[in-house]
Amino acid sequence: MLIHGGDAYTPDGLIHEAAVLVEGEEIVAVGLEAQIRSIGVFDVEVDAHGGVIAPGFIDLQVNGAGGRFLTEDPTVEAVQEMARTVARYGCTSFLPTVITSSFDTMLSAIRAVHEASGRATNGARVLSVHLEGPFINPQASGVHNTAFIRPPSLEDLDIFWEASGGGIKLMTLAPEMPGAGELIRVAKGYGIAVSVGHTRADYPQMMEAVAAGAGLATHLFNAMGGLTARDPGATGAVLASPDFMASLIADGYHVHPAMMELALRTKGPGGLVLVTDAMPPMGTDLTEFSLYGETITARDGACFMADGTLAGSLLTMDKAVRNMRDLVETPVEDALRMASFNPASVIGESGARGALEIGKAADIVVMDSDLNVATTIVGGRVVYQAGEA
Repeated sequence: MLIHGGDAYTPDGLIHEAAVLVEGEEIVAVGLEAQIRSIGVFDVEVDAHGGVIAPGFIDLQVNGAGGRFLTEDPTVEAVQEMARTVARYGCTSFLPTVITSSFDTMLSAIRAVHEASGRATNGARVLSVHLEGPFINPQASGVHNTAFIRPPSLEDLDIFWEASGGGIKLMTLAPEMPGAGELIRVAKGYGIAVSVGHTRADYPQMMEAVAAGAGLATHLFNAMGGLTARDPGATGAVLASPDFMASLIADGYHVHPAMMELALRTKGPGGLVLVTDAMPPMGTDLTEFSLYGETITARDGACFMADGTLAGSLLTMDKAVRNMRDLVETPVEDALRMASFNPASVIGESGARGALEIGKAADIVVMDSDLNVATTIVGGRVVYQAGEA
């Protein structure tokens, strides 16, 4: 496969009139189209038509999409529909996210993700699971049902780990809860990336979490303590410490553009990870869905409980990239990095994907000049083409 006719964003910089050569599931050459065409004839060609060729997006937080909600519908079929839906927006791999719920429901959802990760989806890759809860702070629960929140437990982690087939990629917890420090250390030993979130931790507790092995903050500014002059809190710790990366829901609603700019100024383009925190209406015209037996309403670009509590987003990864470009004037190459290489780095996947580089997976998104998705390629295979059913 030859992907050509556009500007390619690579680790070595922007290449105009570029081409990417794919053999099997891997990238084997990246460079000027004229040079790569001299190699020979290609069985399949994808024309970027003067647009953008970029590494596929990697979303670390997808609760639901395409009308399916993993925590409410913990099945392989739900995960596969989510995978097909997110691929329409340039996402080539993702972590289906299990939120705090009954222990049995969480186990069923984890098992469904594990099973789906071994199957073809005709969409984005399922890289295994993001466990968002149940080890969070009830005082920062957000949409999570406090009845199902559990204290940090090594026994629970072992059960979750076994259910995932040893494949949990990311876990969000509140570091101030008793036993969290030990849990972070054990999770890191398993190879799980640990993120702090749904927390009321103070600055010293956040620094203890870093020392134990935490390296990410889940949806910066949301469900975490703010900062004041003498109490930096969780937010201040994340902004001030180079040891924390931070995920950001860049929809302009969960985080005001001024705060998005503050995050970018303090963390830099290498310290932010774009996520969607998507819910079932993403990619559909749904206006309502159910969570814990309560009706959640989708409106104004976000999802809300009856009392007005935010309950996830309708954001897509391509829109998040455009928002970073448009709302805070982020250079395109930096916005793309936040959607591809940075998330890959967080979960230990940067050696395999997240950049247009020889030897990396041929997970590629082709966009027009305004960053609207035209083609999504996963493992060297076209899984989405704009305008086709």
